[in-house]
Amino acid sequence: MNASLRPSSDTTPVAIATRHDTVALLAHIPLPPLDLLSDARARGAQCIWGGEPLTTATAIDLGERVTNDAHWFPRACLRCTRSAVRAARNSHPGQCEQCVDGTALCETRHALHDLLLELRR
Repeated sequence: MNASLRPSSDTTPVAIATRHDTVALLAHIPLPPLDLLSDARARGAQCIWGGEPLTTATAIDLGERVTNDAHWFPRACLRCTRSAVRAARNSHPGQCEQCVDGTALCETRHALHDLLLELRR
């Protein structure tokens, strides 16, 4: 069973079951370059995109990233994560050979769409 991204209403992060590998999907969601981020955004205290303060209950973990031998763990708010997943889903067909034959055949685009639906709940 794979877990999707989802904040919690309490202090324990909640994972929602999906059919897709959430970690693999994270690679399709572009992040700002680490060297352009404030310390608070780079360490996950603030949303990586919008800069809103995050708590354990409101943060969505975007997984470990490795950049130039630096390991970092970006986090985001639900609103910004939805926007980023929507943008990744919408831009994917222009970057995918499978989508040239039709987006209905592409599992990655379907997975991004499903993740977006999960984040809307």
